[in-house]
Amino acid sequence: MGTTVIIGLLGLIRIASLTAERVSLHGLGRVRQGALATMGVGFGGAAIVLWIFAASQGQLIWIGSTIWTGILYAVAFGLYTISLSDGPVGVVSPWTNAIVVMLWLLHPFGSAWSLLGLALFAIGAWLLTVRQWNRAVLLMILSDALLAIARLIDVANRSQPPIAYAASLFTAIGLWMIVPSVFLGKTQNLAKLFFLKPGLSIVAASTNAIAYITLFAMLRWVNPAVIEALSTMSSVTATIVGVVFLRETHGLRKLASATLMTLGTVCLLIDSHLS
Repeated sequence: MGTTVIIGLLGLIRIASLTAERVSLHGLGRVRQGALATMGVGFGGAAIVLWIFAASQGQLIWIGSTIWTGILYAVAFGLYTISLSDGPVGVVSPWTNAIVVMLWLLHPFGSAWSLLGLALFAIGAWLLTVRQWNRAVLLMILSDALLAIARLIDVANRSQPPIAYAASLFTAIGLWMIVPSVFLGKTQNLAKLFFLKPGLSIVAASTNAIAYITLFAMLRWVNPAVIEALSTMSSVTATIVGVVFLRETHGLRKLASATLMTLGTVCLLIDSHLS
């Protein structure tokens, strides 16, 4: 099998896994067992999957520094989970692209590609939130801001074994989730959520891990900017799922907005690759 075909398959798997992750977290959130339970299933389960993969790759190593990065990710993913739980998916999912805009604002560069990207993103955001500005959108934007900072920390740790780093990070996130779960007496909610929705729980955990595994696999051949561009496509596919299968209203406007915001993000990523 040629390298191009492998990259294409990995890209499709990544888009599908990110889409499934967002939709499944939305579904788990609708069971109303709380964000901590939803996070425990989605991200704690992913840690187990990642450790299994790390063992198969000979990377059964604990990266101690992730325990502190895990705090930042735990808060960011908590906001992300609550946002997706509250939904609608077609409104909040396109806002995951804002992390690229925030990273660009931290280190602006550019050409006409950047100006075009910012313009497309702004138009799409305006169309999307003109009647849908709510708590879920605000929480997703706050999550993006924290994830942008976390990405910079990850870059500083890029010399670490990648799968071991991801598995350690997700474990750290799970450990930091235990503290508020115990304090608030919510530990039983996680088990209850899993037994109420076992299939959806497995999908959330597996797709979360698969998204990270495909990222590391593609880095062997593809520039990170290209991977980010592929990842943004999941916001459009998640919106399609929300409109078609979850029967969300204002479908055409949501699809147009998600497409514009995604195209804007891709333009920024193209500029970052060319600069």
